[in-house]
Amino acid sequence: MSLAMSQFTIPNGTRLQMTRKPSAPRRTYAVRVNAVSADRQGKIQVGVRHSMRVTRLRDIVEVSPDLWEPAESSAAVPTSKQAKRGDGLTQATIFKELLLASKHFRLYSQKTHGDGDVYGVRFLMGSPRMEGLDDVFRVTRCVAERDEGLMNLVPDSSGMMVAEIMFPLAMPLDNTIDDLSSLVRAIETQIIEESTVCLMEKGSDDRSVFHGERRLNKYFTGMYARAPDLLHRGTCTSSSPTPGALEASKEMLHRLWEGEESADVVLIDEVRSRVEELFCGGNGRAVIHPSGTDAETMPLLQAVLASRALARAVPEKDRPSDFRDGTQRGNVISLVACAGEVGSGTTEAAEGRFFSKAVPLGGNRVDMGQELPALHDLAAMESIELVARGGERDVGRGKSDYDAIVEAKAREALASDPAAVVVLHTVAGSKTGLVMPSPAVADTLTAEFGDRVVSVLDACQMRHHPDLIPRWLGEQGPILMTSSKFFGGPSFGSAVFFPHRAVDTMNAQLNDESPATVAAIAEACASYLTHHDIGDVLPKLHDAMPPGFCNSGVLLRWAAGLHEMETLNATTESNGGVANTEDHVRAWVHAMREEAQKFSPHLEYVPAVDYEGDWQLGGVNTIIAVRLRSGAGEDFFSTADLKKVYALMTADLTEFISPESTMAERRVASQKCLTGQPVDIPGGSVLRTVLGAAQLKDLVGGKQPLDQMIEDDRVLLSKLALIARQYDYLLSHSL
Repeated sequence: MSLAMSQFTIPNGTRLQMTRKPSAPRRTYAVRVNAVSADRQGKIQVGVRHSMRVTRLRDIVEVSPDLWEPAESSAAVPTSKQAKRGDGLTQATIFKELLLASKHFRLYSQKTHGDGDVYGVRFLMGSPRMEGLDDVFRVTRCVAERDEGLMNLVPDSSGMMVAEIMFPLAMPLDNTIDDLSSLVRAIETQIIEESTVCLMEKGSDDRSVFHGERRLNKYFTGMYARAPDLLHRGTCTSSSPTPGALEASKEMLHRLWEGEESADVVLIDEVRSRVEELFCGGNGRAVIHPSGTDAETMPLLQAVLASRALARAVPEKDRPSDFRDGTQRGNVISLVACAGEVGSGTTEAAEGRFFSKAVPLGGNRVDMGQELPALHDLAAMESIELVARGGERDVGRGKSDYDAIVEAKAREALASDPAAVVVLHTVAGSKTGLVMPSPAVADTLTAEFGDRVVSVLDACQMRHHPDLIPRWLGEQGPILMTSSKFFGGPSFGSAVFFPHRAVDTMNAQLNDESPATVAAIAEACASYLTHHDIGDVLPKLHDAMPPGFCNSGVLLRWAAGLHEMETLNATTESNGGVANTEDHVRAWVHAMREEAQKFSPHLEYVPAVDYEGDWQLGGVNTIIAVRLRSGAGEDFFSTADLKKVYALMTADLTEFISPESTMAERRVASQKCLTGQPVDIPGGSVLRTVLGAAQLKDLVGGKQPLDQMIEDDRVLLSKLALIARQYDYLLSHSL
């Protein structure tokens, strides 16, 4: 067979290509080619794979019977025309046996077409761990639609859409078994990619609802590899995986398939070990979470356990009247610092409430603000939002008396009840890069009140020096972190780091609680966590969690995030270490701050705050915030306006800008860009463009010089200014 003739063109530019020598070692298939007699045309006894199950415990679905359905044609004996073209029947038979030997196909039926000389093999596609028929249909549709010349979607007798390939194939085959094996491997490659993307979308909240052919969420990101023509400067909000990160997810999925049930434990524990090794410096343990917002559950749990321990120790008469009922309920007050500039839903999550109508696990729909099950029976919970900015003056900085405000609220809460515990958040980089309150507040309160203050570091942006996390674990309390902000892993992936002493204390407190109480805590956690995510960090809670598989979506998104983390770490180590990397960070930041001030009056750069010590990588804020307006003297765009600008930036606007636009403006308009989402701050909402791990890796490793990168960033700023100038004109069109 001519390999040049065995390529099947796919509309999106990818090519499905049959090759006889795969680039990586693959399974070999034992194919039995026997003469096909009349009594075998109706049912082929292959004996290779009898279960068509697409998932195991959680959602068992039988896609088709164990054996082939009877052919839809009544022809039992080949006609004379069939005898002349018997290669079609032979090809179909070989192809079916190859499908049976693969875990990525769900065999359905066969059909004889025309005068009996054309044979259709019908099947569904979807790799193991699919969560139901909807997933299988989705993968089948996506793969089949990539090349209607090779396979088509057709309805079966019940109306269900299945893929069909007609035999004999249009091109000649030199070696039938080898060539059809190559075809199956080529289709498998597409199935694996679609199955990986499908599974990566699972196990998150309603921020991760994906739509359209490109499968994008409301942030215009998804689980397909980010397009090479996209200028991505939005790692402060959301990211699609890089091609290398998506390959890491595929590799993790292969390992999940190969390991069967044991893989869930092994692979999540591996993720935990790798992230602990990268960041903790031996000072802590990690609990894996779907997102930085639901990660608030773990510090809250630490506070609930601490408060209940205090409630058992202090006289009930000394507590407020609401707690004198003999139940020894805890009392937890969470102080949400930088409110409005941390993760959406933080306030609800910090007081044990659902912050999303969809939950990562269980498939349940809930109400926004609904209490987590059972947890509020164990303790009273309250969140207090503390906005860091105020007034029109010096809007790039926080309130000058913010530390005093936070400390006063903490003292007031602690004085209200001798069993009260405060969850104090110190934000190591808000959406605009603020570090507030200052660490002195945590130092003062923990020194005075000890375990009555759970001192949490919100490091979700991950834009700090590597020394910060091990230092905080050694001196303070838990840390919220993510793989999906600075590092650009697909949205979302998170973890909570606990100091070893906190882990020991929590385990002792869990041992003091009744089995019913531990079960209630497990029930509250079960919408977000599996027992695999908890692992051996909290054994008693682990054992109380429902049995089952890991959250496959979290595992695969974390695999992608770890790829970005570990490759940046390796690039840093091989190119002069952290000090050299920080030089590159400072160079980009200073150049971008200068560029952002060149587009007045349509763009106004909001001065950033830099912090000394280990609070920022390179000692600079890597988030560039700008306001937009149509012209001098005009009002700055509102948050609603900037959300439209955010969307416009992701599109090629060449056809929609004003006819009077110059060629230079048209070139700028054609560039697709992803920025950070708008943030509402005093003085006017801002859009953000940032430095992310992939950019930094290119700078440090020499893949892209600074001047070239700044030229790209200049295009992004130019497009922002262009949209600001032509905003009304653009909105007059139906884009």
